[in-house]
Amino acid sequence: MVTTGRNRPCPCGSGKKYKLCCLPADEQRQASQCPAVPRPAPRPAVLASRPPVPQPVYILEDDGLDELSNSVLDLVHTSRFEDALAACNRLLAEFPDVVDGFERSGMVHAKMGNHALAADFYRKALDFVTHPSRRDDYDDADFYREQLEKEERLAGLR
Repeated sequence: MVTTGRNRPCPCGSGKKYKLCCLPADEQRQASQCPAVPRPAPRPAVLASRPPVPQPVYILEDDGLDELSNSVLDLVHTSRFEDALAACNRLLAEFPDVVDGFERSGMVHAKMGNHALAADFYRKALDFVTHPSRRDDYDDADFYREQLEKEERLAGLR
């Protein structure tokens, strides 16, 4: 079974991140297909002798990354390439610790027909995700390698 990383482009082709596109529906479909595993009832004596353990609460802050990253897609779909490039520059400046700025810049330049520039951005994205300090955080190096090779062929660099 092939799995898609949460931050990879959605396999449906929308261009959005998987986690913001088809992941919720896929998780719901998977949950409905798996039979519930019954949990054993806790022993009353154990419950009475120990106080309940508080569970951690995780709060995810909306830092604007996903909205800005996905806005590039919307701008490209409406052929607003200069605005899309401006959003890519914001991604690179405001979120230097994620690959989105390089990836989206490569995508915009590819759509504009600037294949050499697109290849350069995909090369930067590939270098970013394969850097030893980040290698374990990204599982999509092959995607960037494929995009780089495609844009190099289109630019006549291969």
